Amino acid sequence: MNYEVKLLNSLIQSNDYVTAVNEGVENVFIEYRDVWNFIVQHYDEHKKVPSKETVKQHHPEFEFFSTPEPLKYYIDEAKKESLAYQTRLLVSKTNGLLSEVGPKEALSYLMENTSALYKYSSNLKDTNLVGEWKDRASDLRTRSERGYNELQGIPSGINIIDKQFGGWQPGDFIVLLGWTGVGKSFIARLFAVNAWKAGYRPLIISLEMNKQQEGQRLDTLLTNGDGTFTNSDLVRANPSIVNSYEQWAERTFEGKHPIYLVTSEGLETADQNMVQAKIDQYKPDIVILDYHGLFDDASGARNETEKAKNLSKAFKRMAVKNGVPIIDVAAVTMNEGHSERPPELEEVAWSKQLAYDADLVLAIQREYNSDLFQVVSRKVRRSTQFGFLLRWNLETGKWAEEWDI
Repeated sequence: MNYEVKLLNSLIQSNDYVTAVNEGVENVFIEYRDVWNFIVQHYDEHKKVPSKETVKQHHPEFEFFSTPEPLKYYIDEAKKESLAYQTRLLVSKTNGLLSEVGPKEALSYLMENTSALYKYSSNLKDTNLVGEWKDRASDLRTRSERGYNELQGIPSGINIIDKQFGGWQPGDFIVLLGWTGVGKSFIARLFAVNAWKAGYRPLIISLEMNKQQEGQRLDTLLTNGDGTFTNSDLVRANPSIVNSYEQWAERTFEGKHPIYLVTSEGLETADQNMVQAKIDQYKPDIVILDYHGLFDDASGARNETEKAKNLSKAFKRMAVKNGVPIIDVAAVTMNEGHSERPPELEEVAWSKQLAYDADLVLAIQREYNSDLFQVVSRKVRRSTQFGFLLRWNLETGKWAEEWDI
């Protein structure tokens, strides 16, 4: 392919191997990958790009010519052309699979390989912190103009999280950790509701509950115990609250920004590719994933621990790539005697990967039938450790932050 030849000629002419590697050019080579691999091997051994004569000796069919533009020009052109070529191949292959194996399998193939193309087309970004001090000063000034005490991220609604951690900020990966049945999902929905009330658009991907159950839980949370109805009224379809519910719902939702909900109803596969597709579709401000163990791994893990690790890395990268906070609900299997306290990181099989990826891990504990939730941080990336208590009536939806612990 001509773009590969031009790039290789420019690289050999400029002898700028470092720039080529930093820009991720290895992903563009298809027809001339053998020449690229030879250059890589030569540089590894001799710390320089091979000369034209050396390349010609090992690859006599390779065409040489002058490249007048800077190396970066040919890198950008090659990336664009290679991505276009690989996209055409992917679409063609997907079209063939439609008749061979059916639309669902074809769509799964398309999503998995599209995700790989996105990965190839993006690079890690290097920066010179000394040379970019003006950019940081400008960013600091812009953020300071909001006011020193103003929240920089999306509000959680919990005083100590917003004050100490700064709310949910772009690229955050937050994990809610807890024994089975302690109320992790309730707290995740509380964060979604508080974000929505502050003007943000949450996306909830729920693999545990259907649309009706999610709606009932969120509606109850939004009342905050105002007495209009209870969760049982909604679940049991109490006829005495139908009119008041309709009036409340119209006041609450009419003309307002959305709360996006994706449930497992109708979903064949729920993996990291699907999550990315929904982020692309809805452009949410915050994402709730409930829960970690129910997601599939598109990269093909061999066991549950590997799957959990792969998903953890994928969700963190997704948060950074999309500039959106992601809150991931993760269950811990309870052992005898452990119900009296929140879980520790080491009690999770994939805790090391979680500790690497997460910006904040909140461990949750609640005694059976208690209305008191204990929440403590197990890993905090940008503040000191903290904790708090919530007094919360799950039937009425009324909640209050009690005190810091």
